[in-house]
Amino acid sequence: MSAEKTDQRPAISFQTRVLRKEEFLPRYIVVKPEYVPGRTAAFPADVMLNEAGPFRRNIRPWGKGSDVFFFNLTAPQCEKAGLGTNDECWVTIRPLTDSESA
Repeated sequence: MSAEKTDQRPAISFQTRVLRKEEFLPRYIVVKPEYVPGRTAAFPADVMLNEAGPFRRNIRPWGKGSDVFFFNLTAPQCEKAGLGTNDECWVTIRPLTDSESA
């Protein structure tokens, strides 16, 4: 039996907005499927928001028949990045290797 290969996918960057459905819910970032090709399940990643971070996040499928992914942001992460709801930012997602996520 061979060992499972470590995920060595490169980091991806894109510009987007910080979203929030309701004031009492966490902010989040939507990740379009073209940014995570071949992904069908949640995966851990280090995320940069503009120049702030890295923040360890789980990138999750949206579900409900949608092919997009998302990740939530905590209030301290938004504060550190100087971001509020509807602010535009550059997001960099670096998927973690098997050993980094253990």
